[in-house]
Amino acid sequence: MNSTELVATGMVEQVWFNFVDNFDEDNLISWGTFFAHQFFYFLAYVPFFLCDFIPYFKKYKIQPNKENDFKLQLNCVLKVVGTHVFVQLPMMILFHPGIKLIGLKAKAPIPSLGYLIITLIGSYLIEDFYFYFIHRLLHHGKWYKYIHKIHHDHQAPFGISAEYAHPLETLLLGVGTCFGPFIFSRDLFTLWVWLAFRLFQTVECHSGYDFPWAPTKWIPFWGGAHFHDFHHETFVGNYSSTFTYLDQIFGTSDKYYARLAKQQEEATKVKI
Repeated sequence: MNSTELVATGMVEQVWFNFVDNFDEDNLISWGTFFAHQFFYFLAYVPFFLCDFIPYFKKYKIQPNKENDFKLQLNCVLKVVGTHVFVQLPMMILFHPGIKLIGLKAKAPIPSLGYLIITLIGSYLIEDFYFYFIHRLLHHGKWYKYIHKIHHDHQAPFGISAEYAHPLETLLLGVGTCFGPFIFSRDLFTLWVWLAFRLFQTVECHSGYDFPWAPTKWIPFWGGAHFHDFHHETFVGNYSSTFTYLDQIFGTSDKYYARLAKQQEEATKVKI
């Protein structure tokens, strides 16, 4: 690291240490992570929620004929919060001894910006690989009928519906979320930064909006809301959580790209 980066990292680390010193480490790792999850999740959701009630943004809605009204979203919020409190929180408390065993520390030196970026990229790739195969499995037979079908209650998804799921699905996919940061680091700061990025990603891809200015459009093989919305609309294909390359390799996004090609062809005819 250069001197400027060292100073910046040192300042962030000092602020983090001052924050950590106010809490018991065990409670911060379990309860703190739970509340951090709530904060990041709803912070990511609120802008998309507001878009559903501002007419200007309707032109960016992927399924404009499907209205996600306040009552529908409130019902989803209540069920998701119930899952957070009665499934995710017990999971965090139950797995706490194992998390301590692998050496996760709240007060630990924070990584450099470069290593943090590597951790985020690696965590996305690992989670996406795990998610693809588990998600594809959940679309088969009884796995779909009794477990994953719940997540597909919303054919036109909206942000908060990202974690609207069966408790077993929450457990299975939640494990994949933790792999990356536990492989690359053992500090709570990195875990929370990853959690913030991952939650924004899953809320954004369930948002139902395809904004042309979205910064993720510049990331190679990034699926985004338009890619995942097709999965909810049709119940098939596009199984990855973040990227598109696995679906392309295994041919599970062929129908999606065929539709895009047809839409582009029709748009060309209209212009002519």
